[in-house]
Amino acid sequence: SYAIYKEAKAKGFFVKKSDGSDFDGWCWPGSSMYLDMLDPEVRQWWATKFVPGSYQGSTEDLYIWNDMNEPSVFNGPEITMHKDNLHHNNVEHREIHNIYGYLYHMATADGLVYRGDKSDHKPSDRPFVLSRAFFAGSQRVGPIWTGDNTADWDHLRVSIPMCLSLGISGLTFSGADVGGFFGNPDTELLTRWYQLGIFYPFFRAHAHIDSKRREPWLFGDEAMNDIRNA
Repeated sequence: SYAIYKEAKAKGFFVKKSDGSDFDGWCWPGSSMYLDMLDPEVRQWWATKFVPGSYQGSTEDLYIWNDMNEPSVFNGPEITMHKDNLHHNNVEHREIHNIYGYLYHMATADGLVYRGDKSDHKPSDRPFVLSRAFFAGSQRVGPIWTGDNTADWDHLRVSIPMCLSLGISGLTFSGADVGGFFGNPDTELLTRWYQLGIFYPFFRAHAHIDSKRREPWLFGDEAMNDIRNA
């Protein structure tokens, strides 16, 4: 019933298994297909899917998050795609794995630019697309973050050299999940992480679905005021 899937299926736009059939893997939505982003036609097609007529219900200011785009395959070897899967011109996945997420990131950013050009919305000459996967050149496309961290002091501490190292390498628009993705931070850790997080070039609080709620106001007035004052 998903229109994007139906159209991509009909056009043969999905990554193939070694036998030529469409690859099916498991990710957050469940059974999933993976667009062949090595194919320029697929990237161009994907970029047309963000205009209001295609992306129904989207707001005037649209920002995108490309998550799990390494690609992540929960039931695949090493939690990713099989190395002998086939892409455009029968290129095996082992040859392009490291750029797959980058190509997805790039095509999505092109989609927001296209959206601005083809709609009544303001031009999107600076699209915002957050990506979990990145490669050399990702700094020209959009922000990244350091991935799934944990609510402990060591992960707070290591986020500093990680973001600094990314910045030195050219990926300046980066950050870490404030509070830690896994686990449940105590009041002191959450407060200190917010106070550090305001210095990340990309700031967000983000947590696993099984973590406890952690809005600042749930930790008492003192903590909330300390976070607000940061």
